[in-house]
Amino acid sequence: MALPQNPLKLGFLTHVAGTNSPAQLLRDTVRLAMAAEELGYDTLWVAQHHVGAENGQLPSPFVLLAAIAEHTERIRLGTAVVILPLEDPVRAAEDAAVADLLSGGRLELGLGSGAHAGSYTALGRDPDERSSLFTQSSATLSSALSGEALPGGQRLSPHAPGLHRRIWRATHSEEGALHAAAAGQGLLLARSALRLTQPVAELQAPVARAYRDAAASPRLAVTRTVYPAPDHTAALRDLGPGTRAWSRETHPETDWDTIDGEELLTLHTIHTGPADHIARSLAADPVVQLADELIAQVQPGELGFDATLSALHTIAHDVAPALRRLLPVPVTSHLSYR
Repeated sequence: MALPQNPLKLGFLTHVAGTNSPAQLLRDTVRLAMAAEELGYDTLWVAQHHVGAENGQLPSPFVLLAAIAEHTERIRLGTAVVILPLEDPVRAAEDAAVADLLSGGRLELGLGSGAHAGSYTALGRDPDERSSLFTQSSATLSSALSGEALPGGQRLSPHAPGLHRRIWRATHSEEGALHAAAAGQGLLLARSALRLTQPVAELQAPVARAYRDAAASPRLAVTRTVYPAPDHTAALRDLGPGTRAWSRETHPETDWDTIDGEELLTLHTIHTGPADHIARSLAADPVVQLADELIAQVQPGELGFDATLSALHTIAHDVAPALRRLLPVPVTSHLSYR
């Protein structure tokens, strides 16, 4: 197995969700991206949401990333994820190419099938066909970005050199991980588990191992909720309401009012507390141990700009350095995805 290279890269993911107006949330995301670059983050990731799913206010991630590109110079700009079955794959490839060119080749193109059935219905797609739609669209998009001929013989224009080698796939299954490995794609493992009765790390560990065993040049990024706080009481005060609201929408079959705060944090694998405690908790996560990049997020929850910025500072200055010291030193390494 090719072990991750050292040191662990650090990303930040936002769902562009909150209680402010959509216009303010979008402007704040640009400001957070600028701050993340100054703090040394490797990647800024944004999530696509249609029709306000999970309170997300970003249906057009390439538009926002193009705006961020104009205000940053180094930080890589990722989608985690574009819900590909809801896009025309050639149009998505065109938009991705333009965003990549504007950013100077900094785009990391994360793709997934999404889990919000209402988004499929609103856009006239069958949610039961998610898997087959993703397979077809992914092949078309990859082919277009590689410069292969489109139907009719034309080729994608403009062409973004190298972008086809910066595609990532989000999946919960070993089968999906093996497809990503075979295609030379990176693997994105999301924070949330499909089955809340089992810790997310237990669900994802075999997926991560299967991918690293199969990929010639693995690129594995894992998302975790990281929220520095004095104690769990403070974390629950800040994250609890938003986390319960998100849970009710995504898992309506569960009576979330009967679940106490400590169990809520555990079910959602929320790493919180003082920085050294968070670092030890993350270092014990078997998936983080296999990752090339840790993507931190402060959601679910609806923190304001100031609280999110404060968390970004602490994660970069205190949590990440401590975590890197705790992680095992790899015996072997692989080529960087940069």
